[in-house]
Amino acid sequence: MKTTSAILLILLSLFALTCKRNNPLTPPDTTFALTADDVSCTEVYLGLKLGSGNTSRSVTLKRDSITLFTKTINATDTVLADTGLTPNHTFTYVAMLAGETQQCRATTMDTTSHNWTWQMFTLGGAASSALFDVAIINGTLAYAVGQMYLNDSTGQVDQQPYNLAIWNGHSWKLQKLFADGFPPAIKSVFVNNENDVWFDPWFHWDGQSFQEIPSDSIFFGIGIGKMWGNSNGFYVVGTAGFIAHRNSSGNWTKIESGTTLDMLDIYGSGSEILAVASDNNPYGEAIISISGNTATQIFSFPLGQDELYGVWFVPNRHYYVVGDGIYEKHLLSESTWKNGTLDITQYATTKVKGNGLNDVMVVGAYGEVLHWNGVSWRSYRDITGLNGSYTSVAVDGNFVIAVGQNDTQAVVAIGRR
Repeated sequence: MKTTSAILLILLSLFALTCKRNNPLTPPDTTFALTADDVSCTEVYLGLKLGSGNTSRSVTLKRDSITLFTKTINATDTVLADTGLTPNHTFTYVAMLAGETQQCRATTMDTTSHNWTWQMFTLGGAASSALFDVAIINGTLAYAVGQMYLNDSTGQVDQQPYNLAIWNGHSWKLQKLFADGFPPAIKSVFVNNENDVWFDPWFHWDGQSFQEIPSDSIFFGIGIGKMWGNSNGFYVVGTAGFIAHRNSSGNWTKIESGTTLDMLDIYGSGSEILAVASDNNPYGEAIISISGNTATQIFSFPLGQDELYGVWFVPNRHYYVVGDGIYEKHLLSESTWKNGTLDITQYATTKVKGNGLNDVMVVGAYGEVLHWNGVSWRSYRDITGLNGSYTSVAVDGNFVIAVGQNDTQAVVAIGRR
């Protein structure tokens, strides 16, 4: 029996080896596919897959009855951009390869309305006053932060400035938040929800009261630039390349940014977080990608001799950085930033925020407020113009708030659509 079993085992092993040797070769990859991967108001981005096993590489692409091109495609994955299209229109695309066809449909986005009406407010002004940041909870609750000086009961300048302005749907209520017995200027506000609001890392609103938060030693000598985060924690950026992360347990971690430039803005969406840094003496600029507790510089050339003050994006769809120009990309992997909007304004731009690809607000110097509706830019400076500048903007659907400084006064522009 043992001999028979051994012979059987040998035969089975030989059979297995024979089967392995006789396996057919992997068939060639003849994939041919066309997909509509992304749209804006005037653009459609198509994905073309063409397996390496296709003997013919000559592809013809049509939009409706128009032939867009016939050319050789050597790559296996190609992004094709069709631009200059009509908003809110459905297009049919057909790709042809050696008698085979692939088809997909794409509908461009509609434009949004430029019909914003504006209401202007001034706050403080007894001494040099300014607002540095703003966050919207809803149409009847918003927070703006900075430093606002009023006169005291004797008619003299109150040396303790107000550092918080709260919008109630009709007017602004001024308040002082104290740290070590004095109300410091507050540079940034971050809202996770209406019961979780941070004013710089020093103050927190929990839905019931404001608490003063003890300062962590990593902030010694640092000027706060901006905050951004979510329910899992938030990031703070500041002077001299400073980045820090606060986790959900309240622990701080300093992140090496790789730059000594002042970090001026940070924004995140999905799994992406970007920050911008800039200085003009000596000149420098940087765009930083943050993942967890790691920061990596993105070298995007050319931005020229331009300072960068703000960043906003829709992940893998469109990216904006603003400063001495308005720069944009469809994908971060693209080699250069497009700067085709300088003819829109002659003024520096400071911050950018949006509801979506077809609804973007940019603010800047001399009271510049710009709106992108998906097809065109419009300036409202004839209404919102200042001698000073807007420093920040927040948008929430058909409600927008821009804040800044005008002469010695803090200024607010509220837009409704």
